[in-house]
Amino acid sequence: MNHSIYKKLSFALALLGTLSLCSCGGSSGGDEEEFEFKPSDLTNKYWYANPFLSGDYKRDDALIVYRFEGGNILKKQEFSGRRDKVVGEWSLIDNQLIIEDESIAPNNRQEWFIQSNSKSNYLKLNSSNGSREFYTDIDAINDITADAYVVNELRLVNGSYESDYKMEYAVYGGQLSQVKVLPDESTSFDLEAFTDFKGATVYYLKESDREAYIKNFAGNQTVKFVVKADGENYKLEDQLYESGIKALNNFSTTATHASQSGTVTINWKAIDEDNIYYYIEILDKNKNEYLPKFRSTRQTASAGEEKEIVIDASTANELEALSELEVGEDYYVKISGFKYEDDIHPDNSSNKEINIQAVTRYVFKAGVW
Repeated sequence: MNHSIYKKLSFALALLGTLSLCSCGGSSGGDEEEFEFKPSDLTNKYWYANPFLSGDYKRDDALIVYRFEGGNILKKQEFSGRRDKVVGEWSLIDNQLIIEDESIAPNNRQEWFIQSNSKSNYLKLNSSNGSREFYTDIDAINDITADAYVVNELRLVNGSYESDYKMEYAVYGGQLSQVKVLPDESTSFDLEAFTDFKGATVYYLKESDREAYIKNFAGNQTVKFVVKADGENYKLEDQLYESGIKALNNFSTTATHASQSGTVTINWKAIDEDNIYYYIEILDKNKNEYLPKFRSTRQTASAGEEKEIVIDASTANELEALSELEVGEDYYVKISGFKYEDDIHPDNSSNKEINIQAVTRYVFKAGVW
């Protein structure tokens, strides 16, 4: 993110017509029919290769997803939000596939020969350095996303508030059976399945691993995920940004519940950064952050702006379950500010919830419902 060890992948190979292909990289003679693989046989589809060798962080065996575009443009897909990025160029002449992938190295050049058993949805490639297999579809990983980001959390420590960084990870996928995150060469965590407020299964850190705070965020490092889906292991990568995010404060933050009118008024001050987008949530007495009782729509704010939201039955929301709060019980308010990754538009990007760069967060007891 290099030998493929697919052992259990099962595909329904539906061939729409026959390809006219030409044998390359050696022939056994006889009556073997020559064929030629055309550039159009590669374009407008995703090609997946799984070179997984082990769960070792140091091994360069992450899942590869290429897309060969017209004009010899080479794109690679990230599993943090499934974004396509231009990483270089490609060419195909006489069944020799040239891949120049600058995400590996500035002068990376791979020379592969397409083998005669290749098809419209399967590529067998050989080179002087070994072989590789690409498939156009692997059902078990079609919906997998894996995101790593830093959280600057305001928390109460020994009677006073302080802010510290910690890492957070989120992995989605309907066919996952095991998920592990490798933040660096010496650290690994098993992630646990939770159900989020939209009803989707997402893998997060276990409760016992969520309090690993760090004073200084190093940033600019690669986080790796090892996942198992449909019995097969895959390694995915996500690159952390160098910068973190400023912290929310509690000095101008209030929540007032008017029980007679059924409204909650929340005041807070945006952090001193632009392009941060906020969500306001109301949590139950157990401070369950995965199943809030209210979640606002995304709130915009200028740097340092004083903000207010009045929550009642008519307030625009992404989740409304305030009626489930028990009268006379404590409730909590959670304010989260999101900084999205580069080129992610908070309104127009379909993958905005899984391309997070950093989050600032503050959870406080608001009073009695």
